Formats: sequence, C-alpha cells, structure tokens
Amino acid sequence: MHARTRRGLVSVVLSTYNERENVSKLIPIIEGILKRSKIRGEIVVVDDNSPDGTSDLVRKLGRKYGNVRLLWRRRKMGPGSAHADGYRFAKGGIIVGMDTDFSHNPYDIPRFVAKIREGYDLVVGSRYIKGGQYEVKSFQTLKKSIASRLGNIFIVLLSRVPVHDFTTALRAIRREAVWEVKTESQGNSFFMEFIVKAYWKGYRTTEIPIVFRDRVIGKSKLKLGSQSFKMLADLVKLSSQAKPSSTVQASRR
Repeated sequence: MHARTRRGLVSVVLSTYNERENVSKLIPIIEGILKRSKIRGEIVVVDDNSPDGTSDLVRKLGRKYGNVRLLWRRRKMGPGSAHADGYRFAKGGIIVGMDTDFSHNPYDIPRFVAKIREGYDLVVGSRYIKGGQYEVKSFQTLKKSIASRLGNIFIVLLSRVPVHDFTTALRAIRREAVWEVKTESQGNSFFMEFIVKAYWKGYRTTEIPIVFRDRVIGKSKLKLGSQSFKMLADLVKLSSQAKPSSTVQASRR
C-alpha cells in the first residue's frame, strides 16, 4: 500500500472508530493550523467501519477541503494497526500521527514538523521528559497513567533504546523510515515496535515534551488488562531479536 510520495507534503494521520463528533471539530482545527503555519498538508483518516457515520463525515470534509482522504477498513482492527496502514497510505514526505480525541494537542503539529526538518528521522512525543505531562482527572485515568509509566520503563530496560515514551501515537516520521522499518505487531504494540526498530536501524531519533489530555468526548477504546499483557508479550519477543551495534545513538534535546 505504498503511496506516491510528495516531498514537500506533510500527512497528518488519524485513526477513528466512532469519532464523528471529535472529527467534526478536529479536522477544521488542523486545517487552520496547517494554513497559518504555511504547511502544505493532507489529513488521512483511517476508519474501522464506524457505525456512527464517521466515514461519511470524512468524505464530506474531503469534498469541502480537498486534502482530506479516507482509508476505510471493513472491521475494527485498532489504532496501532490503523496508524501502520495510515503511514503507508499517506503521501507526505513527513508523516505526523496523533489521536483523534484531543488527548494530543493539534497545535503541536508544527513543532514536530520543524524537528524533522532539522534533520531528525523520528520525533516522538513524550509525557515523561521535562515539560511533558499525563493529565489525570479520574481513577481510571490514574490506573492508565501508572500502567503506561511502568510499561515504558520495562521497554527501556529490555530494548536498551533510550526513549522515554514508546506508547503514545503522537510522533513525526520521515517517509524513508516508514518504508524501511518492517513491523509485525497488529495491536497497539505497533507504536513501541516502530520506535525500537527505527532506532536499531540507526534512524536519528529525538523526543519533545507533550501534554496528554484526558478524553472529553466519546469513550476510550483501551482495554487496559488485555492490551498490557499483549504488549508485554510483544516486548519480550522484540527484545529477543538481534540488536545492531551499540554505536547507534539517539539524541534528545
């Protein structure tokens, strides 16, 4: 599913399942950000056959703006898989992935694009470096934040990759890395696997702080227990694979 790349184009990839209300607000905001920042961009929405009419809305917005494209999938396959497909479907030389529920701040998009243009291949949004934050407004969110923090510590210990946040979808990637980094994970482990394998291949990687907000509209699709066990199993499998020379380094500024 390799799209023809347009070097000066930035692709913003969103995954959706029953996110019609959020999409109706988020896409106009992103359009405004791209225009004000003088970023030539497209928005790619990967929708898993949402019964709430998300796909129909995306098609309508595509006719309105001319740069919104839909990748429709027949069944619910999850955000990790959606981003993997969305990266390949995107046409931009720079790809920015993010959540659709406003957990990620769309006004961060220009910061990520600027870092890629500085010369980085992968720019990861981090809740766990100075300036980053995981917003906690409920007991459920507290449990998620603790699981996320512990999980990321385990990933660092087992993978030896010096990144602090492997599990958030907010990141920017140079197109060449999407072509070259081969992933196997079908679930949310994709986000972790992509960073680890990109680093192992020697792609220049950095982190910038982000604030991860609690969802306001809609219902979270995260199943904390089952997805945590799946990610742990995938991490053990990944860490057993051969690693490249220790001379490969990541930098964080």
